[in-house]
Amino acid sequence: MMVKVSRKSTIEYRVIETLLKGVEVRLPSGCSFVDKSGITRHEARTRWWDGAATTYRQAALVPPETKAQLPNTEIPEDARIGYTEDKPVFVGHYWMTGSPDIQSPTVACVDYSAGKDGPLVAYRWSGESVLSSHNFVLSQ
Repeated sequence: MMVKVSRKSTIEYRVIETLLKGVEVRLPSGCSFVDKSGITRHEARTRWWDGAATTYRQAALVPPETKAQLPNTEIPEDARIGYTEDKPVFVGHYWMTGSPDIQSPTVACVDYSAGKDGPLVAYRWSGESVLSSHNFVLSQ
């Protein structure tokens, strides 16, 4: 199993990548953007929880100044996931910036770049089915 997980051509590799990074969509031929580390990217993480995000520009999880570089054309159907369950999902590994805010009524990211001088963020969940930005807890 470990060998399969380490080979980019396998389904096992793609499953682990999605679990760790979230859903990514390949950009159309000729399209790319430069990320915060100066690396040219030909794929973008998506707002997988947002079924209304149907274009590359809407769906990509990139800084606002980068969104304008992306095409405003539709992403493939299989990249439009949406999350309609009523159970909250808490995610990390997105390196968000700014004030912690929920991504949707049932999705919250707790990764606000603590590894790069951002705050350590937690969400104080009390069983509510609709998440609130007021429940984030920050520690410097």
